[in-house]
Amino acid sequence: MDQILVDAFALYDRPELLAMRSDMGGAVLVAHGWYSAVRGWARAALLLGEANLSLECAPLRRSMIEHAAALHWLADAPEDVMATLKKAQQATVAKIEEAMGEGWSVPAEIFREILDPPVEGSKEDTNLHFTNRMRRDDQPNLLVAWLAETMVSHPSLSSASPYLGTPQEPRVAVGALAAASSDSNKTQVALLLLLASGGFNRFLEGHPWAEALERMEARFGEAVHRQQPAD
Repeated sequence: MDQILVDAFALYDRPELLAMRSDMGGAVLVAHGWYSAVRGWARAALLLGEANLSLECAPLRRSMIEHAAALHWLADAPEDVMATLKKAQQATVAKIEEAMGEGWSVPAEIFREILDPPVEGSKEDTNLHFTNRMRRDDQPNLLVAWLAETMVSHPSLSSASPYLGTPQEPRVAVGALAAASSDSNKTQVALLLLLASGGFNRFLEGHPWAEALERMEARFGEAVHRQQPAD
């Protein structure tokens, strides 16, 4: 699994050697940003895993799931998704402007540059929501993984329970009483990095990573199989 991660990170170590597709407009820049973020979160999650903080990686893995899937979404319909993203950005900025009210020193012109003119969005607006998109694309496993990470990323009973013991043996601890496996964290990070790499490859001229990713995915399957306990 370690070598798979090394090889996956190496794919984009020299982006200047790769040509982006010219037929996808500004979507290629967004794809670069999303893929770069996934790579950064992957490195952060691995570092936390080495520090026995794999459980605390849930918000990072959740963001990796969202962005890895979003790369494929953007590649499927770049023009429509870009319109949807711009509409969503305007909605969020409008909320920020309203929430700030008076007493903030942010010039109104900054908001106007983003909010004017209003963007209409596209037929992809409903798929901005992760659940809608996963159901449309028939990706129940990815949806389940995302829901599981969400459950411990937001304030909830689930996010508190690792530090409280059990009803039978209640305890209060600063650190998680049962640390998540660093190997499991590494496997999840590798899988999501491969998923994101496959999505980003669709934005590259000639899809140059196709064969390398196919080999890595096969090795990933073999590595996971070896990790399974013998009957």
